[in-house]
Amino acid sequence: MSHLLICGAAGYTNIGDDAILWGMLTQLRGALGSRPIKVAGGADLEPLTRPFDAIPLSYQDKPELARAIEEADLVILGGGGLLYDIGYEAGLHRFLGEPPDRHWLYEMARIAAGASAAGRPVMLYGIGVGPLLTETARQVAKFTCDQARAITVRDEGSADLLAECGVARSRVHVAADPAILVEAGNSSSLVAQLGITGAPRPWVAINLRPWGDADQGQRLVAQGMSLARAVREQLGGTAVLLPLQRAPDDDMRMLQPIADAASAAVMQKPLSPPDTVGVLAQFDLVIGMRLHALVLALAAGKPFVALSYDPKVGEFARRAGLGEHVHPIAGLELGAIIRSCQVLLQDTALPARLQAKRQELREQANLSAAIVSDLLSGGQVGARRPAVTPDPRPAGRIRALMRIRPDHRERPGGDTVQMSQTRRCLERLGVKVEVSSDEPPDLSACDVVHAFNLGRPEEPYRHCLQALEAGKPVALSTVYWDFSEFWEWGDPDYWDLPPPEHGLPTPRPAPLPDPIEMRRRARLDEQRRAAIACATVYLPNGQGEADLLHQTYGMDLSRTVVVTNAVDDIFFSARPEPFVEKHCLRDFVLCAARVEKRKNQLSLVAALRGTGIPLVIIGQPNPAEYRDLCRRYADGNVLFLDALPQEELASAYAAAKVHALPGWFETPGLSTLEAAAAGCNIVTTDRGTAREYLSDLVWYCDPRDVESIRSAVLAAYEAPRSDRLRELVRERHTWPRAAESTLEGYRLALALHAGRDDRARCQEELNALRAQTDFLAKLAADRGYEAEQMRAWGRAADAELKRLQVEFQRVTSRRMHRWSSAVARAGWGVLRALGVKR
Repeated sequence: MSHLLICGAAGYTNIGDDAILWGMLTQLRGALGSRPIKVAGGADLEPLTRPFDAIPLSYQDKPELARAIEEADLVILGGGGLLYDIGYEAGLHRFLGEPPDRHWLYEMARIAAGASAAGRPVMLYGIGVGPLLTETARQVAKFTCDQARAITVRDEGSADLLAECGVARSRVHVAADPAILVEAGNSSSLVAQLGITGAPRPWVAINLRPWGDADQGQRLVAQGMSLARAVREQLGGTAVLLPLQRAPDDDMRMLQPIADAASAAVMQKPLSPPDTVGVLAQFDLVIGMRLHALVLALAAGKPFVALSYDPKVGEFARRAGLGEHVHPIAGLELGAIIRSCQVLLQDTALPARLQAKRQELREQANLSAAIVSDLLSGGQVGARRPAVTPDPRPAGRIRALMRIRPDHRERPGGDTVQMSQTRRCLERLGVKVEVSSDEPPDLSACDVVHAFNLGRPEEPYRHCLQALEAGKPVALSTVYWDFSEFWEWGDPDYWDLPPPEHGLPTPRPAPLPDPIEMRRRARLDEQRRAAIACATVYLPNGQGEADLLHQTYGMDLSRTVVVTNAVDDIFFSARPEPFVEKHCLRDFVLCAARVEKRKNQLSLVAALRGTGIPLVIIGQPNPAEYRDLCRRYADGNVLFLDALPQEELASAYAAAKVHALPGWFETPGLSTLEAAAAGCNIVTTDRGTAREYLSDLVWYCDPRDVESIRSAVLAAYEAPRSDRLRELVRERHTWPRAAESTLEGYRLALALHAGRDDRARCQEELNALRAQTDFLAKLAADRGYEAEQMRAWGRAADAELKRLQVEFQRVTSRRMHRWSSAVARAGWGVLRALGVKR
């Protein structure tokens, strides 16, 4: 059964870690309802999970934990401070071996690796990062983050430290500690047990924790004794000592001696997170060393004085608006602490400010749960946007110029459909849209330039540079996936191609490309990188595509608006009768796509050969020789048709039982969405962003494995039709919705462009100029190399030609001599027979 799996540090008698889990479960139950949740943790998990109907698991039960990971819809690592190496020796052996319990840096890395190996998405949820004292620890932290689909941290310091570890800052969302969401429980009886009812006010809760070596610990105990006495003697109040950790770093080791020496009360009973907030709500002030003494104080609406042993303590105090009341543990000054207490107790406006800060942090904390919802509903995580207000102008005052490749009419493809349909729906929203492939373009009348298709980067590279030179913002529809597997495995010229009666095509890797081809591919990469550098915002078709471009070319995810592929309404109401009447076929397997190597129709033909299932392939060949090769392996159940008008294509979808597109990658393929809208069962490649769109509602295949394609198609063909996929497409993937997302991207581009200062504008132009210069220098070098290579090849060809000419002359002269001798002998034989003498 699918579920959500949380792996954190709760259940080990630390109220802070327990409060984090309580806050997470509060968020996730509110966001996800009754969805099953499992939680891995310590022995004391059950009281924390029971109120939320979650299932506790033990880290010690490895088989059950492994099963939970394999069956999870999402594996959450968090929250709290999990990525640190202080307090234990950091080393690679801890990652490879079985570490002592609660060395979280390595435990989380192994869980993330296991989830990735099982194909389960991972999220880091509201985590704290640091200290990371060794390079090994930093690399392990980066490894864990690299496995994650999304990352939220509880403070800016954690985000900055991850950036130092090599994690792209744009991948990291700054949220807040989930413990801020814990609500107060009914704790009047707990306060009564302290014996302070009627004791003088202010009531001050004091939390200290073990820290440092034995001498530092003794000094801290002595300072605690002085502090408890000062509360009574200088503030005229009552001090109560509050432990937040029971084992192994038991706060009571510090607090009990203080309580005995200062005659102060101490909370002996272990508390739940709500009880802790409820108790703190009865107090007037908290003096805290542990981070969550401060977080839970703010959750209770109470002021605090922070005793900082770690940067995270001071950072939270600053976010709470109490940064002036942070006192480092090293060199504590009792007088300064008491002055902070007096200032806070006398500030009558402080409670209202604290309430506002608490609400602000709670809203920020909810970002983590919102991202979980995004991941579970289709994998599209909202980008961490720059702090700009989108351009407020009405759609009717935005003028967009769409720049498209010059052969878009002769060779229409997915980018052509995306452009034309988006244009149509943008115009319905009021946007003025023009389309141009002219060179040079007239950009004077537009507000934003819209470029397309990094799969063919020559044009968007040029279009982005032209827009930058004209001072126009650029929205770039990236339309991209990695070609490397296709280049290596997708060319049938290198496959095993036995006669059809003797076997089926078998993919084989192509040899390494020649140096000129390698340089050409590198040049395409440089053009992509330069286009990305020049663009203002990016409009990928999926979050997976965005992540790939970020990892490969450094695309800034904070300037990304995902615009999903979509389908026209005509496909939802398609009727099968026109196609059935014309071709006398129904319930067949259909593949509607350009007939080309990348779409891999040859493997589909081979997979269905001998099954008896009718296969219809609709699309223009590119080139014709590839379709001829498909025909060679097709049996009598395959029908090839050229591209059809949209109405006829819609009817073909409605008549088919299965649509199969086993391409080398898809993002996810317009024809796949169109077929789903018409009610087909869907088979698609497992390369690209198909899972992001289609979840578990379709059948996936490996384009390199004919048997995988056959199994997926047969399973889909035998399965009954379902409306779940059609409704998902209707809900999420329509062109009006895509146009609204595109308009959002335009407004963000305009706002970012208008918000630049002169320095930023000059830097942007300088970066683009550098990108163009670097590319042109590389192009010139490549052209020189290619010219020299061609000259070398020409010299070699000339030498070979001369050698062949000499050999030809030698062979032909010998043959001519033999031929002439034979003719002569035959001729004189005839002449002698006629009586002619020499």
